[in-house]
Amino acid sequence: MKRLSVWLRYFIFGIAWGWTSLVVAQNQTDTLSPILSSNAVPFQIQIEQAPFSLPSGLQSYVLGTHGGKWLLLSGRINGLHGFNSGNNNFPPDTQNTTVFVVDPNLQTVTTRSLTNSGSGLTTNQIDLLSVTAAQSYQSGNTLYMSGGFGIDTSTSNFTTKAALTAIDVPGLMHWVTSPSTNETAAQHIRQIFDPIFQITGGVMTEARPHHALLVFGQDFEGADITADGTYSEQVRRFHIVDHGTNLSFVAQKAMPKTPDPNYRRANLNVVPIIERGRQNFVAFSGTFTPTDGIWTVPVEISRNGISKMANPAGATTFKQGMNNWICPTLELYSRKERNSYTVLMGGISFGFFASSAFQTDSELPFINQVTAIKCDRHGVFSQCLINSEYPVILSNGSNPGNQLLFGANATLIPADGLPAYRNGVLKYDALGSGPIVVGYIVGGIQSTVPNTNVSTDSAASPYIFTVTLVPAHP
Repeated sequence: MKRLSVWLRYFIFGIAWGWTSLVVAQNQTDTLSPILSSNAVPFQIQIEQAPFSLPSGLQSYVLGTHGGKWLLLSGRINGLHGFNSGNNNFPPDTQNTTVFVVDPNLQTVTTRSLTNSGSGLTTNQIDLLSVTAAQSYQSGNTLYMSGGFGIDTSTSNFTTKAALTAIDVPGLMHWVTSPSTNETAAQHIRQIFDPIFQITGGVMTEARPHHALLVFGQDFEGADITADGTYSEQVRRFHIVDHGTNLSFVAQKAMPKTPDPNYRRANLNVVPIIERGRQNFVAFSGTFTPTDGIWTVPVEISRNGISKMANPAGATTFKQGMNNWICPTLELYSRKERNSYTVLMGGISFGFFASSAFQTDSELPFINQVTAIKCDRHGVFSQCLINSEYPVILSNGSNPGNQLLFGANATLIPADGLPAYRNGVLKYDALGSGPIVVGYIVGGIQSTVPNTNVSTDSAASPYIFTVTLVPAHP
């Protein structure tokens, strides 16, 4: 949810690639770390338009994969939400009720609606499956989906859902592509309810088999975006008990025990990382501080859900300046160099480059620029600009002729068969010395202008982009 307020633009003057920030005070910190040059990482990234696309735009969805195919559901089919003080900012008819099955090898997309009479789903179940900004992760053939924000058709209220849904990915794919007689979508879906799942805009991940972490996010009620949600400010933990028929969970103590105001974060990237030989997670940036700014200092999270954050006032503390909103990410680890890399592609950002000069904008504009955050062998973070952007695609709708800006609320789907650690981080040293397709960016919001509070200036993106890693050569 982008802010409605409008602030003056502030500029940052730098020499070479280093600079001192004049950032406004509502951010977590009033300075940022320097944005380094692309020479700081041993690779480049190429983003190219794929020869196929979705039949319609989709953003903020959940993803399952099976047999080289993708299952996409939930999310929204419009762009940026409205900015009114009433309850019409999230039109119910723009909640996504279509299930997409994409075969990237055949470049085909098959769809079927959850509202189809053959779905076997109740209106309440359809509401739960068409939310936006739900959290999800896949374990085996099961996609687990929690929370999310959307309409309650029976009351016409907008709520954050208190549901955990287990989806049989190959089963639901079958219902979409080649259903058997009397087969329903409902046969492949199971749900339980508890307030622990009542989160939107956070991230759910599997720390160990069936042990889930639900990181940050908020409980947002109603559709008046001038209101504020109740942030969890914690990592919620639970063990999912699933024998294929009965679904239940065992709650564990949230971490930290007392909510931490520094974790008042949503709409952020939480990624797996290998740091000093340990497979952990990092929560990067996110929104909003109590004074409507961005968070700049990462939060490191162990597989047990124990979190730590460097002192924001520390002179050497890393403070993220770009790609601050949820966007497609790529995670790499070089065992040879003992460095981790997280590539952040476009989206909504506090900082950006214009005419080779770094600038900031407290309205948080959409950008096409790409950065990488490096975590070195000593656990020290740094951020650098990658000399690559999304391809130039011009709007033929709102603001015709403007270049479209991509990445916000989109997802990078990794290519099949790549060497990876158990947490999904790619083994950089095993990827070879030549260019290699590492994944596909699918959907998200496409904006025709960097800054807007007009909903018609953006739309859900139908585009699919290939992402190619190009290792640097000495």
